[in-house]
Amino acid sequence: MKNTYNRNQERTLKIICAAAVILAGLMACIASEQTQSDVPAMGEVTGTGCPPTYYALARMTNSAGQFWLTPPAGTTNGIFMDVSGFPKPYASSTQVIRRSDLNPWCATGTNGVSFPASSSTSYSMAVYVTSKTPPPTNGQPLVLQVTWQ
Repeated sequence: MKNTYNRNQERTLKIICAAAVILAGLMACIASEQTQSDVPAMGEVTGTGCPPTYYALARMTNSAGQFWLTPPAGTTNGIFMDVSGFPKPYASSTQVIRRSDLNPWCATGTNGVSFPASSSTSYSMAVYVTSKTPPPTNGQPLVLQVTWQ
């Protein structure tokens, strides 16, 4: 009887350990997300960047109000999105720039961009409104979101 009890106890311990490993894996998969509302700077700008012409600009900022955001430790990927939810004809482009080498990622005609990320550097993120306004109108915020994975 004692031998059976030990085997059952050992199985239970293995199940608990396996559950802990699975839970730890799930916890590692949970992303860190930051969302903020930002009143964009309005006015038409034409240039050669991404996008070449835009009518409003909003930038994600960190808690100190700076444009460079550093992801949490262990981050390998970032997703930056315009989640404003304005109806058509609203359109925007998203851009992320890595500070260490100024490498840009840009998505035009979509509401988000995915990029490789690391906590060893920081990133600047901007939403460019590419449709003639409104929306948004002066004083109407855009909603910007970054997810670190």
